[in-house]
This record gives sequence, C-alpha cells and structure tokens, in this order.
Amino acid sequence: MTKTEIPLPFRSVFLSRREFIQLGLAGVCAAWAGVFVQSRLFPSEQAVTEAKPVSIPLTDLPVGSSQQITYGGQSALVLRTQQSIKAFSLTCTHLGCLVEWRQDQQEFYCPCHDGRFDQFGEVVAGPPPVPLEQFPVRVVDEQVVIGEEV
Repeated sequence: MTKTEIPLPFRSVFLSRREFIQLGLAGVCAAWAGVFVQSRLFPSEQAVTEAKPVSIPLTDLPVGSSQQITYGGQSALVLRTQQSIKAFSLTCTHLGCLVEWRQDQQEFYCPCHDGRFDQFGEVVAGPPPVPLEQFPVRVVDEQVVIGEEV
C-alpha cells in the first residue's frame, strides 16, 4: 500500500485563536498601563481638597490690586475690591485652559476658546458652562488667608 502525501493546510490570513488571545491580553495590559501612567501624571481632584491655606500680608494686597498664587497645586488669583477680597481658580471651566486676569477690563479671559468671566467669576461670554471655582478667603491678624484649615 502506498502512502499518499497529504498537503499541509495553507496559513490563513486571519489570526489563530492563540494569536487572538495573546493580542487581546496585550491590549488589556496596555490599557491598564495607560491608566496607571495617566493617574501619576494627572492626579485627581483630591489634590485640591488636601490643599494647605496660603497667607498673604494684607499690606501686599491694596484695594484694586490682584496677586497670583498657587493653591492646592492650581494657579489662582486673589482680587481685592472696595467691598471684598476673593480668590478664584485660573483654570477655565470649559476645557481646563489657564485664564488670564485683564485688570483694565476687569475680567478673566480664556484665550483657548474666547471664554470670558466677570470679576465675580461668572460667565459673561464664550463656551464655559459654569463660573470659575472660588476659594474661601478670610482676613486673620492682617493676613489674607486663602483656603480652609484641614
């Protein structure tokens, strides 16, 4: 009896089951690595809640002036008017760009998408959906204290 040679099946252009599973596992691992790296580079909002109060001497903030500070890892601006002292985050509520204070126009301006906020942090133009975040301010012993004791 003669043996007939059976031709080997041709290699499919599609993935084998083993290759498909290996590729899927590699994708899942890459996604988890991406989440881990992102959480290290861009910490969550918890950093703001752990912020320590910032003090400025009242004499360094005359009426009509402003001073930029860093509070809870964020840029912020302290404004002093005749009526009050307020502190606002300089992070736009639209897409997180940094806004700038325009003293001559008494407004915050976001150059990314032409967002505008008034001196009270309220939206007056552009796409921002909500007002600027405002931080608590109090005056204690001739010191302006931004933030709360934790």
